[in-house]
Amino acid sequence: MKSLSLIVLFAFLSVAFQKTAIETVNDMGLGWNLGNTFDCFGTWKEIKTPDDQITMWGNVVPTEAMVTTIKKYGFKTVRFPVTWMNFMDESGKVKAEWMARVKEVVDWIVKAGLYCILNVHHDGVSGNWLAQGAHVKARYVTLWTQIATEFKDYDDHLVFESMNEVEYKNGNSFDYNSLLTLTQAFVDTVRGLGGKNSDRLLLISGMNTNLENTCSSSYKMPTDKANKLAISIHYYLPPQFTVESDKNPWTWTDDQGVVHEITPLQKWGDEGNYQEMVTNFETMKKAFVDKGIPVILGEVGVLTEEKKDKASIREFLLAEYSFTAGYNGFMSILWDTSKNTAGDMNFYNRETDKWYDEQIRDNFINIAAGKFVDPTKYLVNSNSETSTKVDSDGNVQINIGSKKVNKVIFNAKISGAVNIWDVGFGVASADKTGKWFGDPVGGAEGVKQNDGTYTFTVDVSAKDFNDYVQVQRWWGNDNITINSVTVEFEGTAKRLDFNAYKAALK
Repeated sequence: MKSLSLIVLFAFLSVAFQKTAIETVNDMGLGWNLGNTFDCFGTWKEIKTPDDQITMWGNVVPTEAMVTTIKKYGFKTVRFPVTWMNFMDESGKVKAEWMARVKEVVDWIVKAGLYCILNVHHDGVSGNWLAQGAHVKARYVTLWTQIATEFKDYDDHLVFESMNEVEYKNGNSFDYNSLLTLTQAFVDTVRGLGGKNSDRLLLISGMNTNLENTCSSSYKMPTDKANKLAISIHYYLPPQFTVESDKNPWTWTDDQGVVHEITPLQKWGDEGNYQEMVTNFETMKKAFVDKGIPVILGEVGVLTEEKKDKASIREFLLAEYSFTAGYNGFMSILWDTSKNTAGDMNFYNRETDKWYDEQIRDNFINIAAGKFVDPTKYLVNSNSETSTKVDSDGNVQINIGSKKVNKVIFNAKISGAVNIWDVGFGVASADKTGKWFGDPVGGAEGVKQNDGTYTFTVDVSAKDFNDYVQVQRWWGNDNITINSVTVEFEGTAKRLDFNAYKAALK
């Protein structure tokens, strides 16, 4: 009886201490791609050996150090893109020599204490076998049966990703059913093979890993008895900045047959760019994270071998990785091709262990260490109003009519030789009968900003505010200057307090 009790207790504890999908993704931290290496393909070169494929786009055969040294810069995850088709037959059976080379790299990554995401990569490029639709299911299942069997005893540091940027179409419409058929087959196959496969994190590809197509109501996640799935989306937004080439600009043709050129963007970082990023993250959060499904942004990057502004590339990566570090249930993976003879997104030269831009390197190190300005702390309700109009008494008032107010956020300068607890404010309004009321806000409740000012956030959602909101100086007036007041109304849409966030970055 005692033995049975111990078995039951052990089983209970095993389940209790398993990470959820969101907890796992939060733990995966910063990610980096071993790009343009095992994922290469093409017809211009005969591929007889694994080395032929690994080197065909210009990179050298990686060593263990080239794959794992990235850890010292704060990275915890290596995405390992692999194209399988050159070393498997029509049934999907993989040659032992290729599986052995893949296993060698997975072992390096896991031994280093890193998470490894292993996938089926360019097999799904248009014209290749996996892009043909749901009728390749048998071959796909055979492939994943071998992969999952080979690695069934590896712990949760190994994540399987169903496929890469695969797009299925039925005429001019996306064929979501074909994608679901294959992703469901992937989940069922891996889960059915036992070992650690029963509850390892599985990464499910969105439609072409495109944000809009994947967050569409038409997209459906496969079912999973282990409830341990994440969604894969690639973040190359806006594409005119991240991936449109100066040398070959995109074009579109209007209804009259006139061809128009789309101008590549060279810079990123204005308020509109940041608000677009907020909208994108909020869209993904609502579509997936709020439902318990974490988001892995499996490729993030900017063309480095073009005329893109270098400072803008730094700012984009800092912002994107800061957003994923700040949001619960997100992580990002840098697409990196190592050198300009091997690709067009080059950040870290794995052969020399050098970063092309040391500020980008330092930004990653700081984000990993938690030393970054979290943009999610500067999100406010988009249905809000801000005023900097100070009256003769040094107070700021915003008329609200009958709108429901959730928060009052104000910024103030406190000058002179005065202790923070010796100053105070009042947040005042009138109830629906017209009766005035006000609540005190002590100076010690403020959060000091990099510019020396203090920001106060007051939750007033339980209050019956009506007609107006006024932030007043209540004591220590000679030492207080109210700079701005923001009233956040009821609602869920978010925007970034751009000026406050940029001030905090300085």
